[in-house]
Amino acid sequence: MAKKAYPIIYTKTTRGSLYRNGSVNPTLYFEVLPNEELMANDPQYAEYFEDMMRNEIPRAICNKFVVSSPLYITNDKIPFIMFKTNIDEYSLREFCRAILQEFSFHTGKRHEGIYGLTKTIFVEMGKNPPVFRSIMMSTPSEKLTRSPEFEKMKTPMKFEGDPLDQGIMLPYAIWKEEKRRQRAQESQDQFNEDEEVVTW
Repeated sequence: MAKKAYPIIYTKTTRGSLYRNGSVNPTLYFEVLPNEELMANDPQYAEYFEDMMRNEIPRAICNKFVVSSPLYITNDKIPFIMFKTNIDEYSLREFCRAILQEFSFHTGKRHEGIYGLTKTIFVEMGKNPPVFRSIMMSTPSEKLTRSPEFEKMKTPMKFEGDPLDQGIMLPYAIWKEEKRRQRAQESQDQFNEDEEVVTW
């Protein structure tokens, strides 16, 4: 019987990580879907959305499941989080649902998402591990982002319950105020640089 050919997550180096070259690990893909109304009518929403998806949300998931040694990694600019095999799949799914509730709370609009968890082979580029070679002898493996498995693993995650603030991410109002302060500081710094200095 042929071994299952898990899709591949590539890395430039495994150095410094707890994952060995050729290990098979549960891998999460989670995406909050943007609200089209806010995208069209709120100029800051797109920036907030991008900041949460690329920074706050992955960090929150990694911090929540730290005992499973999470590793945030991108392939083809698509973000994934790998875990050791002791990840509690039910808790992970429910935490992603809580993120949808909180995103909805902070923006005032309900958000849905895309969720998927599958096993992948962690491969250092240019260094095929023995397990990889043995799998390749049965069924060729593909890079996850370019494999049919990637589309199959992406399942809709519906919004459930009520919008709730659970302290997972930075509230939109606070984020906007921080951005306003940054812009004001940058304007002041620019004014100071441009100001003519006269010595009497």
